[in-house]
Amino acid sequence: MENESNIGPRIHLASLGCAKNLVDSEKLLGRLATAGAVVGAPAEEADIVIVNTCGFIGPAKEESIQTVLEYSGLRKTGNIKKLIVMGCMAERYAELLESDLPDVDVFFGLHSHREILKACGLLPTAESDDARLLLTPSHMAYLRVSDGCDNRCSYCTIPLIRGPFKSRLPEDILAEANDLVRSGVRELVAIGQDTTSYGKDLTEPYTIHRLLRELATIEDARWIRLLYTHPAHFTQDLVAEYASNPKLCAYVDIPLQHLNDNILRRMGRRVSKADCLNLIERLRSQVPGIAIRTTFIVGFPGEKESRFRELLDLVREIRFDHMGAFAYSPEPDTRAATLPNQIPTDVVEDRLQALMLAQQEIVFENNEAMIGKTVEVLIDEPTEEEGIWIGRTQSQAPDVDSVTYVMGADLEAGQFVQAEVTQTEDYDLLAQA
Repeated sequence: MENESNIGPRIHLASLGCAKNLVDSEKLLGRLATAGAVVGAPAEEADIVIVNTCGFIGPAKEESIQTVLEYSGLRKTGNIKKLIVMGCMAERYAELLESDLPDVDVFFGLHSHREILKACGLLPTAESDDARLLLTPSHMAYLRVSDGCDNRCSYCTIPLIRGPFKSRLPEDILAEANDLVRSGVRELVAIGQDTTSYGKDLTEPYTIHRLLRELATIEDARWIRLLYTHPAHFTQDLVAEYASNPKLCAYVDIPLQHLNDNILRRMGRRVSKADCLNLIERLRSQVPGIAIRTTFIVGFPGEKESRFRELLDLVREIRFDHMGAFAYSPEPDTRAATLPNQIPTDVVEDRLQALMLAQQEIVFENNEAMIGKTVEVLIDEPTEEEGIWIGRTQSQAPDVDSVTYVMGADLEAGQFVQAEVTQTEDYDLLAQA
């Protein structure tokens, strides 16, 4: 397909969901651009709109469908000639979506980039296979180390969508990391459905802590961050790597999901409350100043009031640096959807609010304690106000955590600065460079 000016199609891509989805979108955009497309067009000016969907839980699916419907409406008034839906939701529900979303021209699941190029009227080339166009600030990039998952938690659809766990070859990861750093990336964020399982399926023994150590040898890589770890696979060797690797951000993301033993068993998490508490204690004692982020599922089947209260009390006691929580969503074809003792929606919403309010109090108190301290901040982008920039400390991961607003002249994106925290603004910090 070509437009009137005899250049490639103008393409607008909407990427929904997690950072793993974002990497898929970046690689597709790189391939499209290499093959001759004009990428990054506003939706109202695009010839082709591509929606990369998320299908993890009910609200994510609803957002994906609503986004597609918005572009369907725009198609009636704009230049859009083709609407393509791809990604996790399309991988799992393509047949259902075809009847529900008749304005969509074609659906593609995962691993269909070459077919998408053809649907856009472009010829895939060998050069396009390794291309990638970052959608993050140019100094930060996600680095996917694995895909799929073997954990089979009773509530989770990831294995049904992404398939079994598969590690990328370490030489491929390191080559990509070197390319990213040469292009100006200074923060590498390692991601996967379960990064702590990295290497278990490789012919030659390899571990995530070894990979992190190798990444740290890349001279101009300043920060290395690890996301999406699993408490059952978080080894003492990995704790030791955090303690000894100066480039590894003192920040750990461990989705615990719950802290009641009965609920953990029902979830199929393969850890006990004691295991989780022991891991947190080891991290905090062996890596001073480490920030811990976690997520919890509220309202899982069988979550009696006493079991929720146990979780709430432990959140207040542990005082996580960052915490997310979401209401349990019964997903088709998961074991949890068939469990007895499903919790009424109004009860789940009340519990979710109580948990988040408890965490809010903790964060506000922690932020107040930061006033007067000097921190290293990576500047991400300017705000609309002159002389005020958005940045992050090692304790703040991109996209999911709070930020640090830095006041200072002559700053620029990608710069590391020392700044003194002067005040707080809800979840965020304000600092003077």
